[in-house]
Amino acid sequence: MKTIGILGGLGPEATVEYYTYITRKYYEIHANYDHPEIIIYSVRSGEYLGSNFELPDKPAKIRAVIEKLHLAGADFVIGACNTLHVVYDEVSKDIPIPWISIMDATAEAIIKKGVNRVGLLGTCITTKNDFYQKALAEHGIETITPGSQVLEKIDEIIFNELIRAVVTKESKQYVLGCIDELKQRGAQGIVLGCTELPFLIKQEDIDIHLFPTTTIHAQKALDLALED
Repeated sequence: MKTIGILGGLGPEATVEYYTYITRKYYEIHANYDHPEIIIYSVRSGEYLGSNFELPDKPAKIRAVIEKLHLAGADFVIGACNTLHVVYDEVSKDIPIPWISIMDATAEAIIKKGVNRVGLLGTCITTKNDFYQKALAEHGIETITPGSQVLEKIDEIIFNELIRAVVTKESKQYVLGCIDELKQRGAQGIVLGCTELPFLIKQEDIDIHLFPTTTIHAQKALDLALED
């Protein structure tokens, strides 16, 4: 089995979710605890939250973390955060091990459901920049997002509540309203493009396809680790 490297801490709760999913899913399949080795490098969240993701030092810092995971024995790396992928194109070209894109893993899941138009929810950086939309478009998938004021409210919910694993009925109803608006605009599915959003919204809450990037990405990592 290959060794999984996780660039985590953004935030910690989502990183825990990745680890929990991979280990428990392996046990469900194989009924033993001999799951793939997992190496986690948890960065200091405060250096990356909000607009700090877009500071010019971030590509070099993320590249350095991936190199440390490589030296620790990881065969490939996953970044347990959608917003982190704002530097994916720049960083992934010059690293010693593959960085497995959360966008490509999500696109594979979308295609399997026969969907070609999705609504994207996430942080302002994820939704207002076009890196996510471009990555999905390369797979023939159209992406729509809510307006700026709605995105800013979702950003607040993520950073003030979900990153601390706080879930409120008010926030859930607000996000469900956003999903309904995207559905009316033609979205056939919803991408939860923040690894904390699945804490708030579940498939049973909506009547169109839901794509929780946390578990989609974690499953991709497990599949790669188990490949011969």
